[in-house]
Amino acid sequence: MQNDTIHLDLAELTLEGRAALVSCGQDVKRGQRIAISSSPGLGDLHSPVAGKVEHVDPFRIRIKADGEGEVEPVELNSLKGEGLLAALRELGADLPMAPSLNTLIINGVDEEQGIGSRRKMLASHQPTLERGLSAVQAIYAPAQTVLAVLKDSEHSLAGTASVEIAAKYPSGLDPLVALAATGKEAPEDALVLGLETVFQAGRIMETGLPAMETVVTCGDSQFLVAVGTPAGAILAKSGQTPKDRDRIVLGGVMRGTAASSPRQGVSKKTSAVMLVKNPTPVALDAPCVGCGQCVQHCPARIDPSMITSYAEFGMYDKAEAAHIDSCFECGICGYYCIARRPMLQYIRLAKCELAKAKAQAGEEVAQ
Repeated sequence: MQNDTIHLDLAELTLEGRAALVSCGQDVKRGQRIAISSSPGLGDLHSPVAGKVEHVDPFRIRIKADGEGEVEPVELNSLKGEGLLAALRELGADLPMAPSLNTLIINGVDEEQGIGSRRKMLASHQPTLERGLSAVQAIYAPAQTVLAVLKDSEHSLAGTASVEIAAKYPSGLDPLVALAATGKEAPEDALVLGLETVFQAGRIMETGLPAMETVVTCGDSQFLVAVGTPAGAILAKSGQTPKDRDRIVLGGVMRGTAASSPRQGVSKKTSAVMLVKNPTPVALDAPCVGCGQCVQHCPARIDPSMITSYAEFGMYDKAEAAHIDSCFECGICGYYCIARRPMLQYIRLAKCELAKAKAQAGEEVAQ
């Protein structure tokens, strides 16, 4: 794995539902907490550079790297259980609450073809992963820990059993990995953690500093980069230059999102930065033609055509009744849609609006 040699003049960090703790013009140290999370499974956000906050809005924080100083390391070795979980979440690890856990599943399979970040972590960062694994085992105290790897893989982690996953999309997505590991769909006593989350925990335990790095695939290489590194800088490091009408995708081509500009920074969840050359329209403002292709190919066995139609017209309660929560956002429905409808985008929109409605209802009850 190539190490981070990308100099950061400007870091742009996506809030992803977190609340900003800083304001424009404020000086920050490297490692300072700049946003707090109230979402389960989402850690707090920290500045990867020392500098001055240049921009804050509900979606992002931009920091110009022109300062000095770093936060003091934190001692975590004496913590365990809920105390360790709270500390790691505050330091940026994306760890959820999971009571009554029987099986801890570490997903070491890259979610899409063309991404090799998890494979490279297994090959190049074994000590960090094992330190992180010890930490998450101390938190969740599972009866068994399973590592999911590609079929015929030589990689393993001490203290885990292995389950082999076929190299066929979408077999590497968390719900299908859980099914392969436990024989059950959506097991209530199992938790799936992506390998990058174990890596985050390991880096925090090793350094005592917040999680400020992520492993990103770009082209044929994997880079260890600071969170907030502009996508354009990572593309340049891999020898790629976007041109007019090209699209920069954060993540894989099936489940990723288009970057608003080459300046947009990668998040802790960004597994890849991909450059799609002069793409044809990937989605059109077209009605469903009722071909049924999305229903036939949906691995969750729901009706994407009906759910996305509900979402299109703001009928989110009906989308929920049609089991939108069972969708694990593989993007296959959009791939097979002959009308080229934005299927995955409609689903994500409906999920977001439903989450907002539930949060608002909770606030009203609390009042």
